[in-house]
Amino acid sequence: MKKYYKTIAFSNSILKTCFRFENRFQILPVDLKGKPQSPAARHFPVFLEYTIDYQNNEPTDIFALGSVRHDTEKEILNLLSCLTNHRFFKYDTSMIGWGIELPNTMVDDMTIKERQNIYDQESSIFMGVYYYPGLKDDLKIEQFTDFKPTASFKEAQMHEYFTDNPIDDYKYEVCFPNTLNTALHNYYNLSAETRNKVNSCIYLACDGMDIAANKRSLSFLSYISAIEGLVGLEEDSSPDICLHCNRPIFGISQKFVKFLSKFVAGSEKSKRKYKDIYNLRSRITHSGKLFLSDYELSFDEDNEEKKYNEWLMRLETLQLFRISLDSWLRYSEKKMK
Repeated sequence: MKKYYKTIAFSNSILKTCFRFENRFQILPVDLKGKPQSPAARHFPVFLEYTIDYQNNEPTDIFALGSVRHDTEKEILNLLSCLTNHRFFKYDTSMIGWGIELPNTMVDDMTIKERQNIYDQESSIFMGVYYYPGLKDDLKIEQFTDFKPTASFKEAQMHEYFTDNPIDDYKYEVCFPNTLNTALHNYYNLSAETRNKVNSCIYLACDGMDIAANKRSLSFLSYISAIEGLVGLEEDSSPDICLHCNRPIFGISQKFVKFLSKFVAGSEKSKRKYKDIYNLRSRITHSGKLFLSDYELSFDEDNEEKKYNEWLMRLETLQLFRISLDSWLRYSEKKMK
């Protein structure tokens, strides 16, 4: 029995048209006419529509149904977050916090009265949710919405897509690599065991994205762990041989470099980059050497340059995971375990 569902999710970049993958899911923009919006918004609501195939009937228990829907939604959003340059996510509605209301005007455009009203407010409790009257009806669904596109997706060649300015924020528009459909198709055709292992890698990478702004060292380690998880899925039938004793070398760092050389790029320059990244991982885990921006607030010019280089290293590591995941899923000789 197949059932259709619809929910609100978010993206950091602006989604302007619909993307559908087979008959499994589609994402489409929310028509914001008459809906909550703000020029200061940095998260953009999108509709996620998806299907679940039940062996029998849809669970009648609300908690069982909620669990199945939650897991399906998270799997789809995390997949899209790792096979594109864009983080797709839902709010944790259990998060309760203090806050004040901002006017629907950018700071530079506020009147004196609007500025004063901000300071005259008292904080109140808020829950992270996007809501408007009529949302309940908008989430009713019996089949995928027939979306009339007003714009087309900007597709790009895979390597250029992941390496040419892969920034995800409110100034950019959502676009996808031209390999996305194939990677998704192969993912859903993995065995249950392998798919669960790949999911663990994907979840690690997404956790890294979610804490990247505040816990940079942990974020970096999450990306490394995600790559290491993929390395563990690749059979190493031809290990490196030690030149001195003629025995196989099975070191983790060697496997790390060898995996990325196979699925990302294999030049000597690239291999040196992979080694640098793994050496940094070792310094963090074994000697506690954190990224400077995790523990020091400084605007010294030398420190600013170092922080920029650290940010670039983290971004490069995330993109290495994304490229290797995409390539691994599409690798024609890969065995479906």
